[in-house]
Amino acid sequence: MTKKPPTAIISKPARTMRLPVFTREIGLLGVTLFTVLLFAILYPSSFANFANFSAIVRNLAFEGILAVGMMLMLVGGNFDLSVGAMASMSGVITGALMRGLNWPVPVALNSGLLIATVGGCLNGLIVAQVGVNALITTLGTMGIFQGIALLVGGPGITYLPESFSQFGQTVLLGIQAPVWIMLALGIVAHYAMAHTRFFRQYYYIGSNPKAALLSGIHVSRLQILSFTIMGLLAGAAGILYASRIATATSTVGAGAELQAITAVILGGASLSGGRGTIWGALIGVFFMGLMKNVLIISRFSSEWQGIVLGAVLVAAVAVDSLMNRRRAI
Repeated sequence: MTKKPPTAIISKPARTMRLPVFTREIGLLGVTLFTVLLFAILYPSSFANFANFSAIVRNLAFEGILAVGMMLMLVGGNFDLSVGAMASMSGVITGALMRGLNWPVPVALNSGLLIATVGGCLNGLIVAQVGVNALITTLGTMGIFQGIALLVGGPGITYLPESFSQFGQTVLLGIQAPVWIMLALGIVAHYAMAHTRFFRQYYYIGSNPKAALLSGIHVSRLQILSFTIMGLLAGAAGILYASRIATATSTVGAGAELQAITAVILGGASLSGGRGTIWGALIGVFFMGLMKNVLIISRFSSEWQGIVLGAVLVAAVAVDSLMNRRRAI
């Protein structure tokens, strides 16, 4: 029995990788633009102004950075539920090092990033080497990371050094630095996943990990790397958020993992892996931020906001499931 050459094994994922660009991404972009136009007409004074737009993008920078990493995870057939807690942990550890131990800002910042990166690598080792399901692994580490954040930071660490706060509060063209960092990360990640042979391997792994392994791809190494990158990005998101508000909050990442997963699924990713783009993830993040803003302007209570955003998550997963069934026919 002769083995198929690697190109035959991975040709199908290569084709399906391009499919979302012409379907769900464009569809979501159209829905987003329609929503913007609709509420610009309904609320011209409170919605259709630069200050409100700036607030929307400023508030979605945290979820946007997480979504970049989560898209890589889902494309490769995995996900990480610990990213919100990891972001909280990284932020409060960085704040504690600066406030409690008087560490220099660059040293404390890099230490916080390193700890989050190690936490992500630990997740990857447990999933890829030990063989524990990603859901169970990241649920467990989510509790660990959140517990560490609460132990270190308590209700929060305030009065962070001014040089640290200025980093996240710098404004360029009316938009704060975390948003520009999110866009820069998106550009780099998009290029890597769309134009480099190394990161395109994640599409093959997510579509068929056994075939990817037979074609010579180091599946376990790449899985560990994806968790590690996710940890690094979660740490960056937590530190940037702490810098922007000048406070390291222990619970800032609560629920952020579900919002990131919702955004990337809306943007074209699939829970079954093998599909999705970074730009789709960022469009999904913007749509989620837009929905929150619209609900606030429309004076919906916080309870209704949770109901609507939860319904969006269920609908996104349902659409993904239906599309997977149609492809299987």
